[in-house]
Amino acid sequence: MAQSAPNNVQSTAPDPASSPSLESLPAELRDQILLSVPDLPTLRALVHASPLMHAQYRSNRNSLLRACVERELDGFLVHAYACLKSRVHCLGRKRTDEAITSFLDAYRGWLPSGSSPRADLDSVEPSLVRWMAGFHLVVARPLTRMYGTWALANLVQAATSSSAEQQAPGTAAPGTAPPETAAPETAAAGDQEAALSRSEEIRIMRALYQCETYHHLFGRNRGHRHGAFRHHEINGIFFSLFDPWEAEAVGCIDIFVRQRYEVIFDKVLADLHHTNPRFIQPNGVINPEGSFDLDTEREDYMEGTVSRGLRAIARLLAIDDHDTLIREMELRLAHEHNLDWPLRHALGEEAQDDRREMLGVNARDEAETRRDLIKFTGDAVPPEGPPLGWVLLWGGTYSNICGEYVPRPVRQWGYVMWDERRWTELGARDLVSRQWETAPDLVEGIERDYGWRPSGW
Repeated sequence: MAQSAPNNVQSTAPDPASSPSLESLPAELRDQILLSVPDLPTLRALVHASPLMHAQYRSNRNSLLRACVERELDGFLVHAYACLKSRVHCLGRKRTDEAITSFLDAYRGWLPSGSSPRADLDSVEPSLVRWMAGFHLVVARPLTRMYGTWALANLVQAATSSSAEQQAPGTAAPGTAPPETAAPETAAAGDQEAALSRSEEIRIMRALYQCETYHHLFGRNRGHRHGAFRHHEINGIFFSLFDPWEAEAVGCIDIFVRQRYEVIFDKVLADLHHTNPRFIQPNGVINPEGSFDLDTEREDYMEGTVSRGLRAIARLLAIDDHDTLIREMELRLAHEHNLDWPLRHALGEEAQDDRREMLGVNARDEAETRRDLIKFTGDAVPPEGPPLGWVLLWGGTYSNICGEYVPRPVRQWGYVMWDERRWTELGARDLVSRQWETAPDLVEGIERDYGWRPSGW
């Protein structure tokens, strides 16, 4: 039960007869309204609506915020909780191999299939609940919107291209199209496709939090890393926590982040290069101190900067001013640290193959070997089973491989994020499986490594 507001808050309420508004309600009702708002943006807007509502919120902030955060994170709370607990503040500054594996053992226990009590916010101190709310508002929500816009644009363009190619055979390969063919329908579909369903939001946000936890554990942060894990080890101790379509979703987020950084790197490359006039002294001598070579050392800077996590890219993508972008990039650029392997390598073909060979097979591998059937069971809230795109890609048979084994265009569509209705409305239900036609080398690689081919091949 929410606590009643103190007397000084109640006494500031205006006369109901003169002000028929939220502020005219009794303090207890205002408290109940704040306690039942559906999400954090609504709570923030309501609190900022008036000094009285702000005072009402402050009088019972911990309970009100905790209830709202729990509602907001419903469907992926365990992953948001793991993201919180993997921070340096909670895990400790010294990140040893043992500390990481111990944390991941605990994470496994929090999952629905685990043996530990479910993660909840009752035991989380108020300051950490506030951190969770802040991260969700500043990082997770904006990136969900930006990712959705980017991936759906890719999917709509591919669907448009495929339709045009079928009408005019031989004009384009499946999943590709010249801009003049795809652009008009893509633009027209933009507003229609912008709104995400709750199940789609949950899939994206779940992947975002899992991605951020990865960077907390294996990336560059304020902790001191003692030890290192190779790509197949990370595949075994981290990605094996999740169903393969969830691991794939994390990889899709990573592709998005890297593509956004490619654009940003191009924008600031000349400004940060040592040949820029600001690094040339009056005598003509180049002083490269403070410069960054995002041309020849781009890959090293990409790996290091991506590993700093999602807060950095969320901040950078919110900047419109070029000079501000340069200053922020100077603060956030980081070289590869050559300790734990990057996320994209942990989802690579070699990592997945070596994981089975060196660490042994697991129950999901065995289901794949048996060629167990797998069905799409709907887009429940929260979504529990495999999304339709995953089932279509593998022809209704179980697969425990993802990442580099999957045609890259499919991953750029975010195919494991979308509800059935999107594939139906776009007329694209067969688009995913058709991408194998463009990647015979991947089909051959799967057969070489695992002895089977995607269904129909």
